[in-house]
This record gives sequence, structure tokens and C-alpha cells, in this order.
Amino acid sequence: MKIGAILKKIVIIVPIIVGVILFVQIKKNKEAPIRLESKERVRTVRVIPLKKTKFLPRAVAYGYVEPSQTWEAICEVSGKVVEMHKDLKKGFFINKGQVLLRIDTATYGLAESRGKADVMSIDAQLKELEQSRKNTRRLLDIEKRSLNISVQELKRKRGLFEKGYLSESDVESEEKRFLAQQTTVNNLQNSLNLFPAQRRDLLARKDAGELTVTERQLDVAKTEIIAPFDCRLSQVNVELNQYASTGSLMLKAESIHSAEIPVQISPRTFMTLLPRMARPFTPGELDMESIRKAIGITAMVRFPSNTQKISWQGHFSRTSESMDPTTGALTIYVTVDDPYKNIIPGKRPPLLTNMYVEVELRGRMIPDQLVVPATAVHEGRIYIAGTDNRLKIKKVEVAWVAGDLAVLSSNDFSDDSENDLNSIHPMITPGETLVISDLVPAIEGMLLNPIQDKETARRIQTTAAGHALFNSLSQPEKEQPPTNSGKEG
Repeated sequence: MKIGAILKKIVIIVPIIVGVILFVQIKKNKEAPIRLESKERVRTVRVIPLKKTKFLPRAVAYGYVEPSQTWEAICEVSGKVVEMHKDLKKGFFINKGQVLLRIDTATYGLAESRGKADVMSIDAQLKELEQSRKNTRRLLDIEKRSLNISVQELKRKRGLFEKGYLSESDVESEEKRFLAQQTTVNNLQNSLNLFPAQRRDLLARKDAGELTVTERQLDVAKTEIIAPFDCRLSQVNVELNQYASTGSLMLKAESIHSAEIPVQISPRTFMTLLPRMARPFTPGELDMESIRKAIGITAMVRFPSNTQKISWQGHFSRTSESMDPTTGALTIYVTVDDPYKNIIPGKRPPLLTNMYVEVELRGRMIPDQLVVPATAVHEGRIYIAGTDNRLKIKKVEVAWVAGDLAVLSSNDFSDDSENDLNSIHPMITPGETLVISDLVPAIEGMLLNPIQDKETARRIQTTAAGHALFNSLSQPEKEQPPTNSGKEG
């Protein structure tokens, strides 16, 4: 039993001793660990220099083309269509002054002839009345002389009666002749007095007859439909030998001399396009021509196409009289002259009605602005690479975002500043290096490896000056299908 107990102790103790010996041996032979110095992490970033540049305020919106002038031929007289222009079909071009259709004039021509006959009859009655007046005047003069003779004769016979040379019956007979003559004179005078009234009545009837003739002549003229300007037919609702009723729409046409595009932009965006004016408008100056010259907004209209660039030069025409109650946007009307000019089949289409187009509104050039990529502004802060390649985070004010560009500004404007955008945040110095890469996380003082992005810097200069489209920093841009008219871009 003693031997067994000793063996158990040996089995336990020997492994422990062997382990201790091995551990001591390993510790003696182990090399000291190499101490590595910790290195700071360096982030490689793209940078551009902050430079003042001229900036062209622009806004991009989308809308549908509308004709600037339309003409609806409403039937003013009823009748059968007896003649039509050979090109009276939807889509055809019509020149100013061309007769498009004629309505049967038989009914209105007969009415005109009857009116002329009535006027001629009244003219004859006027001549007859004038001759009758002259005859009555001459007859009245004769009867007045006869009345004077009758008066003298009556006096003579009364004198003889008083002397006893004539009987009373002779005097009474003379008195009867005198009274008869006096009645004749009175009747003729009354007839003569009625002539002016009769003449006025005939003249009034003549005027009415002439008005009737004029109305019939106008009705005859209305049977001929003539194009008031160079146009293109957009709707034709009449056929040859068809009866046209008064008030019906026979055809509709659009002017080919100009087209307009209503687009909607926010009031804030529109304000960025306007120059700062030294004085307000006076009430007498509130006309659209003066306003257009003062604000100086131009426009470029483009047809969205991924294959070729198609554009038309436009100009600011007017604004809507009120804001859109649903969107709160302001409607701007842009006019394009000669929308059918320089058509190249297969390459350059005309500016057609209901064509969906992009409209770029341009204000006046503003000098000395700090323009940066909009993506370089992070919740009101920009990243600056210092001279020691350490990150600096600075707060900025953004005047507005135009496409993929942001114009930096400040609320601390000086009173003598020519433009609000000319006042730069005091913490920003032109010539500093702007980080345009997205840093996550961005830690003040972190070490950077800046790489100049000359292409982005060039594109900013080009786009800011108006020589390139917005979104040129992230081209190509994919066109989105329209959802509604007049959507701001």
C-alpha cells in the first residue's frame, strides 16, 4: 500500500515539475517583443482651390409649349358651306388673308336688296315731299294775296252798306267769301307746318333702312372666313355642303410667328434671378416692357434628348398675376419667336404645341462669387485642407443652390454692398483649399492627403459662368419622364 501511494504522488508531482522546467526554459529562450511606433491614419481626399468667380444666376424648369396666339372661327351667320379651301385640314399651314370657306349668301343677299329698295323708296318720298312743300308754299302766297283782296272788298262793301248803297245780304255774302278764303290760307299754312315733321319721319325711316342694309352687308361679309394671320390649323369641324349654325366652332388655328412656355418656379428661385435695383418702380412705369428691360432675364429652351442638343433662344415675357394656390409657385411665361425657323427634317424639329421642354432662365452676371459644389456643403459646413494638411471645419451661409452648385454668402452684409452675394463669410478666405470628397467621419484636425481635382475646378468655373449646363459635375444626367406641366427643375 505504501508503494501504491508513492506511485500516485509521483504521477502527480512529475508532470508539474516537467511543466515548470519547460516554462522556465521557454522564458529564457524567448526574444524580447519588437516595439512598433503607432502611425496616424491619412485620408486621401480630392480638393479644389477656393476662388472668386463670376456667376450667372440660372434656374431650370420644365413645361409644355403653348401657342402665343390662337384663333377660333365662330360661325356668326348660319347657312350651308358652299366653298372650302383645298388645304382646310388639321395640320396645314395657312397664309394671312386666305379665304378658308364661304357660306351661302343667297338669304343675306336678298335681304340686302330689299333694304336697298326700301331706302330708294324713301328717297323718292323725300323728293316728293320737298316738291309738295314748294307747291304748297307758292299756293299759300297766292291765297294770302287773295285774302288781302277779300279784306279790302269786305271793307268797301261795309262802307257802302253804311251809306245805304248796298243791302245787308250783299255784305253777308262778302263776309262768307272772306271767311272761306281765310280758311284756305289757314289750311295751307297748317300743311306747310307739317312738312318738317314728315321729312324727319322719312329721314328716320331712311336711316333705319340704311342700317338694315349695312347689317345685311355685314352678314354677307361674315359668310366669308379669312385667316387673320399666318397660322397652322389645329382643329377643323366643318365639311363642304354642311349646314353651319350660328355660334358653332368651325375651325381653330395657331400662330406660327411665336410660341410660349409657362413654367413654374418658386418665388425664392425667381428672386435669385433678379438684379438689385437702386430705386423702386413708379406707378407710371408699371408696364411689362419696362419691367422686362429692368430685370434683364433671358431664356434658353431645350428639347430633352439624349442623342442631340436642340435648343431655341427665348425671352422672358411676363409673370402670372397670382401665385399657384396649390404649389405656391410663380408661373413664368417664356416666348420663343419663329418656332418653325431652321427646321431640319430628322435633326431639328419645330417647337410644337404640347412639346415637353426644358427652360433655363438666366439673370445678369454677378462678379466675385465663391461657388462650390453643392455636395461640398455639409449641413452648413465646409471642409478645408489647411497648409499643414489638417482638416478644418468652417460654418458657411449658402445664398442659394443652383443645380449642383452652391453660392456661398453671409448674413453680415455691408450697407454699401452692390450685391448681397458680394459679402463673404469672414471665416472663408479665397485661396483656401476646399475638400470636395465626402469624409465619414469628419474630425477636426485629421490628417489629409489632398489631391487637386483640376477637372472639377474647371467645370465649376465653366458652369458658374453659364457656359455649361447644370449637373455638369455629375454628367451624364438621365432625363426623367414628366409628371405634370410646369414643374421646376
